[in-house]
Amino acid sequence: MFSSAAAQVSTGSPARAIAVSYANSPYVSAYSWSSLGFGAKYSNPATLPTGVGQGVAFSPDGSAIAVAHQTSPFISAYPWSGSGFGTKYANPATLPTGTGAGVAFSPNGSAIAVAHDTSPNVSAYPWSGSGFGTKYSNPATLPTGNGQGVAFSPDGSAIAVAHDTSPFISAYPWSGSSFGTKYANPTTLPASAGNGVAFSSNGSAIAVAHSTTPYVSAYPWSAGSGFGTKYANPATLPTGGGNSVAFSPNSSAIAAAHSTTPFVSAYPWSSSGFGTKYANPATLPTGTGIGVAFSTDGSAIAVAHGTSLFISAYPWSSSGFGTKYANPATLPAGNPAYGVAFTSGGGYPIQQIAVAHRTSLFITAYPWSGSGFGTKYSDPATLPTGTGNGVAFSPDGSAIAVAHAGTPYVSSYPWSGSGFGTKYSDPATLPIDDGEGVAFSPNGSAIAVAHTLTPFISAYPWSGSGFGTKYSNPATLPTGQTNDVAFSPDGSAIAVAHAVTPYVSSYPWSGSGFGTKYSNPATLPTGGGVGVAFSADGSAIAVAHTTTPFITAYPWSGSGFGTKYSNPATLPTGDGSDVAFSPNGSAIAVAHQTTPFVSTYPWSGSGFGAKYSNPATLPTDAGYGVAFSADSSAIAVAHSTTPYVSAYPWSGSAFGTKYSNPSTLPTGNAGSVAFNTIN
Repeated sequence: MFSSAAAQVSTGSPARAIAVSYANSPYVSAYSWSSLGFGAKYSNPATLPTGVGQGVAFSPDGSAIAVAHQTSPFISAYPWSGSGFGTKYANPATLPTGTGAGVAFSPNGSAIAVAHDTSPNVSAYPWSGSGFGTKYSNPATLPTGNGQGVAFSPDGSAIAVAHDTSPFISAYPWSGSSFGTKYANPTTLPASAGNGVAFSSNGSAIAVAHSTTPYVSAYPWSAGSGFGTKYANPATLPTGGGNSVAFSPNSSAIAAAHSTTPFVSAYPWSSSGFGTKYANPATLPTGTGIGVAFSTDGSAIAVAHGTSLFISAYPWSSSGFGTKYANPATLPAGNPAYGVAFTSGGGYPIQQIAVAHRTSLFITAYPWSGSGFGTKYSDPATLPTGTGNGVAFSPDGSAIAVAHAGTPYVSSYPWSGSGFGTKYSDPATLPIDDGEGVAFSPNGSAIAVAHTLTPFISAYPWSGSGFGTKYSNPATLPTGQTNDVAFSPDGSAIAVAHAVTPYVSSYPWSGSGFGTKYSNPATLPTGGGVGVAFSADGSAIAVAHTTTPFITAYPWSGSGFGTKYSNPATLPTGDGSDVAFSPNGSAIAVAHQTTPFVSTYPWSGSGFGAKYSNPATLPTDAGYGVAFSADSSAIAVAHSTTPYVSAYPWSGSAFGTKYSNPSTLPTGNAGSVAFNTIN
């Protein structure tokens, strides 16, 4: 049966690229990044920075990368995408006056600032999709020495410069168009040359890494007032000159890179200041720590350092450093590495869309943006072995799985901004027959496959290594071929749509696998279940099925199914194939077999609202899959006739004008579609 998987929308926001600036040509290297750590190195920029890379930063929307470097023009910037570096932007009309040592974008992406070693020691410019604008006027009171680091406050109301002459730190109001009058110096100054500066992500603190003990100084910060009274030094100091400092994205930790082993020190952070130092990483950086950064979801920390391997990265949690990630396959040219940055997470910088379909290649994927489909990604080196029936991305966007006809019935691959990686090994215990649907659990620790023969559902632990040992089958099996599978948003339940009454079965889910089956709904769907989905807040479950009313929805709670919602006033016009809730919870969509092939409705705690108008340009034939983008700004339908996938802007009230078809179409009838987001 050619069915579809529920739309699996990745809404997590781990960083998906990491960049390192360093002393030797090409002066900057960037790598894809996933929960596995470093991926493949991106090609070098066509036009390299002209000298030692001292600092690197991504723009907040992930659309640009900038490198501060030692030789004129002292700053180089490039478009950034899932393909890596674009063509270098034109240099600013007025260059920084000396070696670029640090670079930062404002939080709204409208400005870029460079710290450099000659008066005025900091230069700032408007920033847009066209690159650098006309340089802003210098601050009225300049930093007093060579600029070593620069940072904007998270609300964009301030800019701070670390420099090598007393007072070692200078901060200014930032209006979005100019420097304001310099804030008063902190009452207790950093002890020596300021080498790095950072604001906490909640804007309540500012920290400076400096050359002599205590090596890092931190202060309360408030917009309009500036520096507060210095926090007490950490009880266990960094062991050498502080070169860089960073706060974790949730402001729960602070880390400093420094000149003496262990080369990086990290501490819990709170409104009281530094907590007790975290244990050192088990595998230390191999030389002087010069740059430090957290990933934008706080799941990783990276250190740029002075000795090969030049970059070390670790998982990060509330317990501190995890086991060091494997080194990148292609190391930075290094000696030393100065700066490190993860892609910024202010939106959806890398989006993708994938379609499972009937004809080889069985899976096709594209970049996705506000303009629609991008150029098709290269096909996986090892293709699925038969008709692609379902597709899902892992919640962190680091893997993609396809349920398909033909053994092994499910194929999965690492996924990054570059597309498909090398196929993971097949599960040791395969699904029994053709895979019809696939889903990852919300925390990414499990994967489930709906298939055609008993036990009809197979689930496995999932990790960065791929499939684990199959979970035991549920004690009460689904009653027939399962066509779709979905996890609840909190991961506490799993549901399958299947061909034989009661047409939908659901189970508690935990780290141990399936629990005792929930009672069937009091009012069953009226025909074979083909698609199933939970609402984004987990308060509802919906089943697309083969007999009128073609869509059935229920409240959902820890007790299971509630009393069936009333049918929509205007029903879908034919057999339901798939169902999806918008991530913002305001809409529900049904793909179905008869024109208009997709029906959408407002959704609320009361159930279905009045049907939205059909799209002006309909899908061309039977709809088999439907999905919303992670930001609810687009909707896509997989269908049975060329172009096989149709996508539309979604405004929350109606379909927009259909996006242009992809330039390279899927190769056959499409059964499932999924969006992914990599920040």
